[in-house]
Amino acid sequence: MKNKWIIACLLGVMVFGSTGCQDKTASDNTSGTQTASEAGAAAETESAGQTESAGQAQMDGNVSSSIADVQRVSERVDYIGLQDLDIDKYVTLNDYKNMKVEVYKPQTQDQDIEQYIDSELLKGYIKDRAVADGDVANIDYEGKKDGVAFEGGTASGFDLEIGSGSFIPGFEEKLIGVMPGETVDLDLTFPEGYREPSFAGQPVVFTVTVNGIAESISYADATDADLARLGLSYESKEALWDAAKAEVEKSAEEAFEASKTSAILNQILSESTIKEIPEYLVEEQMQGFEIYMESMSQMYYGMNFEKYLQDVEQRSLEDFEAEIRPDCETTVKQYLISEALARAEKLDITDELVREYAAEDIAGYDGYTVDSYLEEVGYTTYRMFVLQEKLVERLNGIITVETTSEP
Repeated sequence: MKNKWIIACLLGVMVFGSTGCQDKTASDNTSGTQTASEAGAAAETESAGQTESAGQAQMDGNVSSSIADVQRVSERVDYIGLQDLDIDKYVTLNDYKNMKVEVYKPQTQDQDIEQYIDSELLKGYIKDRAVADGDVANIDYEGKKDGVAFEGGTASGFDLEIGSGSFIPGFEEKLIGVMPGETVDLDLTFPEGYREPSFAGQPVVFTVTVNGIAESISYADATDADLARLGLSYESKEALWDAAKAEVEKSAEEAFEASKTSAILNQILSESTIKEIPEYLVEEQMQGFEIYMESMSQMYYGMNFEKYLQDVEQRSLEDFEAEIRPDCETTVKQYLISEALARAEKLDITDELVREYAAEDIAGYDGYTVDSYLEEVGYTTYRMFVLQEKLVERLNGIITVETTSEP
């Protein structure tokens, strides 16, 4: 299925920097993922329980989609897309071609490189001793009930802290003393009070392979022998440092380019004049965000978004809309500025170009066509994504950017 995070990103402002609308999407998506993960931690069979809960919610009538079933704003007979607006009625651009922008460009320091090494690179899996209590063991496992693998009971490369109580009783304890590379069968029984009735009190067998025991060390204390012991590919600390330096400098350059783009566009936004905001475009942004949240609510909670707001957050849809409206208004302002800039620079964002971008996005994902993808994301939102991609390229070649060493 299409990664919902891609769609979530498209529902906010693409290149003007972070806004509340986009941040809320990220936050809600993360929250939903954590909820699903936490629900699945008890015995790695929770997905079966979640499936049953969603099915029960459907039988109870909780999944009726009051938001997604509403007519799209873009389908109204009087709807006018951004590309067809008389843009001069809404926007007066600043003198952006003669604009100068100052952007902070940090210099990579040795401490940045060492911190990156400690946090990202000096982690590996040792294989020369048995699993002990408190270790984080990397495992592959498959659970079977009556000889048949069950849904949610299989994973590869899973990091499990021994003694955390994340899995059913006996699972973690029986891995103590197992050597990396060894495969064992764990005869276990689900607790009598387990919330999925079909597993409660039932015997199961987990076939588990221990791949290694996670370990991390600091660059200051590491030796060349430690790198080999952790299974890392670096032949020496010097090679490790060079690789880390290249990666940190690359990340710093990417961050600078993003900051430069954001600074250019935000300065244009602040110096230009928005004379009017079409209300229906604000409604369109709000509706798109709500439809996305509807799908997340059903996926993770088995209920529609209004019921989620009522039962989980104890607030109404009207409260939610009041909260996101200012951010969606800002999004529309940025869209209007972008549209005006694209026309000033004679960028032709054709339907064919939009569909080409969409086709690239969905390549490798099942269940999507270009039409269904654009329908889910929203044509206005996706077209603006393409427009801003092209606009950034153009503006970076026009506007004078002066770097500064002071943040």
